[in-house]
Amino acid sequence: MADPLVTVTAYAAPGDAQLAKGVLDSAGIDNLVDDAVERRVKLRVQNVDAIRAGDVLTARCPSLSEIDEPDEDAAKPGCASCGSTEIVPSGRGRMFLLITAVAIALGVATGMSHGAFAAISMAAVLLLISGRWRCTFCGETWD
Repeated sequence: MADPLVTVTAYAAPGDAQLAKGVLDSAGIDNLVDDAVERRVKLRVQNVDAIRAGDVLTARCPSLSEIDEPDEDAAKPGCASCGSTEIVPSGRGRMFLLITAVAIALGVATGMSHGAFAAISMAAVLLLISGRWRCTFCGETWD
């Protein structure tokens, strides 16, 4: 199996999973039955065969009771520079609010509202350029 495996369905009974495996085998679809975890036996196929496998199981095994299974877990994002998974939001919104408050206060205090507007505009552009995520290990930022 070269493609990534995806869960097509899950069963509470291992016998049901083995029956479904036999149906997919007879249809020529490579598949794998995972070991039972928390009373769930997952039936997995290659990503390219997932839709066809679902159609085959629906057509040939309508009486098997399936367990509602969440989608595959998304891969945890990581830093492209160092590979660390310890990432946090960069805090762009809070920084923009702070700069805006200071610029407005200074603009009102000095009577230079145009200067305050320019400062807020420059802060918005600079913060939009900066990344949304920051690696706590190496400090790299990205969107």
